[in-house]
Amino acid sequence: MAVTATPPRRRFDVATTTLAFESEGRTCRGRLYRPDRPATPPVIVLGPELAAEGSFGYPRYAERFARAGYAAFVFDYRGVGESEGEPRNLVDPAGQVADWNAAVDRIRTLGGERRRIVLWGFGLGGGHAIRVAANRRVAAVVAIAPLLDGRAFARSRSPRYLARAVGAGLRDRLGAPLGRTHTVPVVGGRDEFGVLPRPAGDTYLDAIPPESDWHNETPARGLLSLFRYRPLDDAEQVTAPTFLLAATDDDVAAPGVVADAADRIEGSTFLRLPGDHVDPLGPAFETAAAHQTVFLDDVFDER
Repeated sequence: MAVTATPPRRRFDVATTTLAFESEGRTCRGRLYRPDRPATPPVIVLGPELAAEGSFGYPRYAERFARAGYAAFVFDYRGVGESEGEPRNLVDPAGQVADWNAAVDRIRTLGGERRRIVLWGFGLGGGHAIRVAANRRVAAVVAIAPLLDGRAFARSRSPRYLARAVGAGLRDRLGAPLGRTHTVPVVGGRDEFGVLPRPAGDTYLDAIPPESDWHNETPARGLLSLFRYRPLDDAEQVTAPTFLLAATDDDVAAPGVVADAADRIEGSTFLRLPGDHVDPLGPAFETAAAHQTVFLDDVFDER
């Protein structure tokens, strides 16, 4: 499918409301953005990057989609942002996939009407979107800089990074049952270990709103889970129209892995844009959002 970006156009007014849903005994929360018409638009469910709150740049996408006539629901994973759960900011792929499924179940019959659902994920959230779409029926999938192969991510790190990550992860895994959680920075300083490398980490931090009380730390055992996570293996099972965006200079979600996923998903749309991993939340937002809106309009061209 060819995608031609067009300038965004304001078509609808937007109302927002907070929604809660239950996921494996925890209350998760998110914000729903509704256009003033049509009465039952498709709903785009947006899942963030690893350890990120739903407020980290994602409302900008949700509002853009709502102004284009789609409803959009941005939610926080368990243990993140407004959602319940401990420890905070844990990278837990299995639990977060369960949160995705619970969010879709909550939204599917919103207002008593059955809705068409689009899965939209960024970074690790993009990997989750692929895994969820492989196991349930949805109308479309949008995966932005998706982290699809934890092993490839690990191989791209330096031996020093891997040694520190595994050491910290094992320390946390052994200490957690005793109440001794060991955390590492999500974004490290210039000479400090962090899960995300720079300059991607700088753009990640730039997306945090001033009012957020988010702490730049995540339990280190999440790195062990991340290295084993491989939603790329699920890609062939995805049957919904799928849009995958890769950043040319991404050293977190390698563009070659994203292209591999596109090859495995029949009829998918693959786009490579200049920039780093988090740039679609920052300097590349306008271009990325325009391409995504065109893709969605093509999928739902009967509207």
